[in-house]
Parts: sequence; structure tokens; C-alpha cells
Amino acid sequence: MMRERSMFLHLKPHEEGAIAFGGIGKGKIFGMGKIDIPSLAFLNNVLYVKGLQYNLLSISQFCDSGCIVSFSKDLCIVKTKDNKSFFIAR
Repeated sequence: MMRERSMFLHLKPHEEGAIAFGGIGKGKIFGMGKIDIPSLAFLNNVLYVKGLQYNLLSISQFCDSGCIVSFSKDLCIVKTKDNKSFFIAR
């Protein structure tokens, strides 16, 4: 298993489409799976884009799953439906 795939608990081939990011190009989607963020939670339907060196999170996916997302000047806080902190990013 490649190092960049090691965060996936389950990864199945999904070779449809590409992702555009930051105006610097596109990356081909190679798989879709489930990852575990230690001490936080599992995230499902995460796309694996070979060679992408960043973790891209979709705010709309969090909202669609019922999470509460709030922003301030310095923080992004994502909470679960029952108002427990899911994660905080600076």
C-alpha cells in the first residue's frame, strides 16, 4: 500500500472524474473510501487523488451530513448534530 493511501481504512477503485484545485490544475480521482481521523471520527466517501499533497475538506459535505460549521477570523469549528466538537482548524 502506498504511503499516501495509508490513512484509508477502506479504499475501492473509483476512476471517474477529476478534481480542480486552486487554479493550479486537476487531479484524477483513483479511489473512494473511508478514513479515520484519530480521536475525532470516521469520514466516508473520501476521494483519493494520486499525488495530491493536501487534504481537501468539503464544507458542503459536512453541512449535508448535519454538521454545524462556523467560521471566525482565525478558526473554523465543525460540530456534530448533538453540538459536540468534531474538529477545530486554525
